[in-house]
Amino acid sequence: MLLAVSGTASAQETIDMKGTWLPSTGDDLIDGDSKYTPDGTKPIEGGDGALHKDTTQFVFQFDGQDGKTFWGTHTAGKVVEKMVGAISGDGKRFVIADEDGTFNGIVVDSNTLDFCYAHVTPTSRAAACGLLVRQK
Repeated sequence: MLLAVSGTASAQETIDMKGTWLPSTGDDLIDGDSKYTPDGTKPIEGGDGALHKDTTQFVFQFDGQDGKTFWGTHTAGKVVEKMVGAISGDGKRFVIADEDGTFNGIVVDSNTLDFCYAHVTPTSRAAACGLLVRQK
């Protein structure tokens, strides 16, 4: 009986992911071709010519949620990618898969997500970390 009570007491509420989220801080690096090149990236000074940073504003729109799973899109310039995601059992971590990479992170609070992103394709690699903040 004691175990059942303590398990219930430690259960976390699931964050409502629906809404619009924007990156507020962070940095990224792309090595190779990008969906956003050339208009949405800038070359890295001192790089080998293949290194770029994104300059396009990303917008994350989560349209639906079913328990600990959610879905939506992220948009940057003319590029739109579908996404699906899931929240961990403890409600503290999440993972999101877009069309060519994955986001992993922690839920800071109901309006802030701390994330890192990575992808590897035949023509590029990308890595990014930052915060996503819900727009009100």
